[in-house]
Amino acid sequence: MDIYKTYKDEVKNITGRYFKKYGYKISSYEDLEQTVWYILLSGVKKFDGRGDLKKFLLSFIKHKLISILKYNRKPPYCQDSPFTPLTSEYISIDDSKSKYFREIHGEYD
Repeated sequence: MDIYKTYKDEVKNITGRYFKKYGYKISSYEDLEQTVWYILLSGVKKFDGRGDLKKFLLSFIKHKLISILKYNRKPPYCQDSPFTPLTSEYISIDDSKSKYFREIHGEYD
């Protein structure tokens, strides 16, 4: 199965829809598109074979993007890395304890 050919149209549609709504919080369209591809691949890895893969992936992407864009969370399985499509003003407060946040912004009391 060629994942890129199968899902490229869905990824473009999802990216465009969420960039239109949350573009003010996102670094760039390309960052959001890479995040959608990353979430899709994470979903493929998480899929356990029950049900329809495409429906699962679209639901998985939707829920993870809402978590990232609406609630300022990190992408799945990225808790210890600085990977996020959000601009620095919208990085979650949860990140303030990470070593990457402290390296960039310094220590806060």
